[in-house]
Amino acid sequence: MLRKLVVSIFIFSFIALSTLTAQDKVASASKQVDPVLMTNQLMLVFMERMKNRDYKEAREIANEMIFAHEKLVDTDTVEHKSFHSAMEFELYQERQRKNNETKEVKWVEQPISDGFYLLAMLDFQEGNHDQALASLQKAINWNPVHSAFFAERGFMLLKNKKGPDYLMAQIAYKKALELADNGEDFAAALRGLAFIAVECGHFAEGLAFLLVSKQFDPANLDAEEEMVFIRRADPDLFGSMNLTKAKELMRKNGYQTTYSPEHIQVLMRLADNFSTRKAADKSILFLKKAREMDPENAEIKQKLQSIEKSGKGGK
Repeated sequence: MLRKLVVSIFIFSFIALSTLTAQDKVASASKQVDPVLMTNQLMLVFMERMKNRDYKEAREIANEMIFAHEKLVDTDTVEHKSFHSAMEFELYQERQRKNNETKEVKWVEQPISDGFYLLAMLDFQEGNHDQALASLQKAINWNPVHSAFFAERGFMLLKNKKGPDYLMAQIAYKKALELADNGEDFAAALRGLAFIAVECGHFAEGLAFLLVSKQFDPANLDAEEEMVFIRRADPDLFGSMNLTKAKELMRKNGYQTTYSPEHIQVLMRLADNFSTRKAADKSILFLKKAREMDPENAEIKQKLQSIEKSGKGGK
């Protein structure tokens, strides 16, 4: 079950997420190759090679993605990052501002973080677990706000051949939960936390995670296997737990039950940046994403109505 949830994170992150990225990333008009499209194509080829156990060629693809990354040297005033979307870029900058960091952040179009992520998957598949964690840490260094990287880290810490590190895996999944900006990633982080809770004998907490995960990703069936185990182990608990109680238990234990508010703030700020008539379509895209994450937010509804009533015309 746990392996499947991580694979589902991977596929969603690099294929489904590209729908938003391709529209919100503002690239130079002189660019002839769409870096998002190229990255997705590389991902698909990589996954095909992995499926066929052609690890040598898969590694070559990943190495192409990180080619010459060492030439992008951070300084006291500039740091280089490899994000997947404008939302991640803005989120990282906002966090840097809150931490009083003054470095200029340069978003490189080369998919370096993805390349290290793929290398980590290969290393792990080949049994080089320490190297896999090291490669994954490099992916996180290049993109510290991507939920799937932390979920993969949680998985690797649980399945490490040296033995599971439940504490560090729990920290990784909690970080993945904090950074998740879509239902699939949010639910996957919850399933990882549920696995740890059940393994440690905390059935109530595990069941709570699983019930909330189904609210965010109802089509995914990976939670069912763990829920069957809990029902057999403690039928009274299973019968008494519902979604309301699950959320109450999560909040009591310090876990968020929905997306972090900073995601909504970032999306609305991005929407404001594209509020002119010419860029209104992009503004609507960000606002719809924000509404998807926070359906009851009155300010989002008002902004969307305002733009749509004016015929997609802003200022």
